[in-house]
Amino acid sequence: EALTAAAVRQLDGLTGAEDPADARALVELAQRADRLGGIRLGDALARLAADGSPLMRGAAGAVRVLLGQEEARTFGDRVASWVDGAGDPESRTALTARLAGLLTAAGPLLESAAPALEPLLDRVAELSDRGFLDRLPALRGGFDTLSPAARERLLSTVEERLDGERPSDTGDIDPAALARWTRADLAAREALAALGLLPTGRSEEDGTTEDPGHGIVKPAAPTASAPTLAPADRWRLLLGRRSSRLPASARSLATALDELYGQGRGEGSRGDMAGRGRGGREASYPGVREWSEELAALFGPGIREEVLAAAAAAGRRDVLMELDPDTVRPSVDLLRSVLRHAGGLPEARLAALRPLVRRLVEALTRQLATRLRPALHGTALPRPSRRPGGGLDLPRTLRANLATARRRPDGTVLVIPERPVFRSRARRAADWRLVLVTDVSGSMEASTIWAALTASVLAGVPTLSTHFLAFSTEVMDLTDQVEDPLSLLLEVQVGGGTHIAAGLRHARELVTVPSRTLVVVISDFEEGYPLGGLLAEVRALVGAGCHVLGCASLDDSGRPRYSTGVAGQLVAAGMPVAALSPLELARWVGEKIA
Repeated sequence: EALTAAAVRQLDGLTGAEDPADARALVELAQRADRLGGIRLGDALARLAADGSPLMRGAAGAVRVLLGQEEARTFGDRVASWVDGAGDPESRTALTARLAGLLTAAGPLLESAAPALEPLLDRVAELSDRGFLDRLPALRGGFDTLSPAARERLLSTVEERLDGERPSDTGDIDPAALARWTRADLAAREALAALGLLPTGRSEEDGTTEDPGHGIVKPAAPTASAPTLAPADRWRLLLGRRSSRLPASARSLATALDELYGQGRGEGSRGDMAGRGRGGREASYPGVREWSEELAALFGPGIREEVLAAAAAAGRRDVLMELDPDTVRPSVDLLRSVLRHAGGLPEARLAALRPLVRRLVEALTRQLATRLRPALHGTALPRPSRRPGGGLDLPRTLRANLATARRRPDGTVLVIPERPVFRSRARRAADWRLVLVTDVSGSMEASTIWAALTASVLAGVPTLSTHFLAFSTEVMDLTDQVEDPLSLLLEVQVGGGTHIAAGLRHARELVTVPSRTLVVVISDFEEGYPLGGLLAEVRALVGAGCHVLGCASLDDSGRPRYSTGVAGQLVAAGMPVAALSPLELARWVGEKIA
């Protein structure tokens, strides 16, 4: 009981978790702790469901339903809202992660709890064809968390519920009249076809068009009046099951997604034999270029880019060469995927990949610098002075001479500058030293990228000397590359254990003037060595007069995944610990050195 209670107190450390193993651990802990009762567990789960990473929001929400802390219908409405809000690349990525968290924590929940499933059924059915196709890869990626057998069971549940609703689809129309109208409609179509009045290249049977260049059947453009994809077909697509029952217009969609999600698992169009105990043996696309072209034709260039980025994150190196550096949407997630595979590539292929990495790094650094520079404004501009020499600082002069302000008869205001304030150039010497001690163990990949980008921006501050130390179980001083984030990121090797004390020991060797030294540790504080050494290093830096700060995470969301127990002991030793965004870190630096 004591161990379980201690573990519950650490749940806030999972706020930024992105590993499905953390979602599974959350379920196990919650089930064990729920037997003991207590309000702390409920509060922690509510915070995770509201403020956690997308993965943890989905997982914590599902766990709350399992424990009876939230109604299944309420959670189902929230899941449906995730689909509603997935209108841009970031929200679609979040949708995949939220579904993955939900299904990792409680896969059978949608299958067994009808109130949780009904809002999602309604939302998938109500989407326009374009809206559904935009969200289809994200939905498929989330449901891919389930095993093929679990998705088969869920599809059976969905089809049963949809079949139960079909008799009401025609309202009170007499079946005999409906049959007469259907025969008349078919006769009219035949007459139009005989006169050549049907759209050219459009199949009379299933509404498909044929691409003469590739010989691939593609779905015709969806109309705005009514969806062409039936709800059951939509669920077959997003679950990757029973593709043989899809109309020909939708099978190409299933095949394109199978290339990412179905490799070696008998999915979708390759899984038509799976129900008879055999896996599909059809060949994959001839190459990644053909697949890329097919994705663009089926989903559009934007969704194509998202699918290729997901494929890169899943380990497919060949798709990286298909990403156009000039049109790709820069994101830290994509940069993580590229850097993860760059280290294992031969030099020839790495050279071909370098323009993409350079484009991503430059774009992300430029975006970050735009946000950080206002926080560093006082450190980068010339300092005010009463001694003539530089240009007049008009805003400060006005504020310093408000007492002399006089209103003229014509209504204008006259200020007599008895105390003018001039600008004098800041010294180019590095008055302050910033040492970024960055954890590059496997769990800190995203924060490592943000740390490198942030360091490159801070290196441009004239009154600040920025050092970059990367550590796992060894320490690397990469200060000479801190102004070039591309070289810095290509040099960093993410992985290995965690020895924070070694990083701080090296940082202590760089201290010359403690009172003008900032030491920032970016880590999840999962120290792999005796904790006494780490606490001793922190006390030594604090005792010398250094300004020390611990970052439990460094990214735009500011959601940490860290050891709250170790962090608490570091706070007691004199090191404040917080989860910060780069902007918040820049503000802290600016306040210290201004």
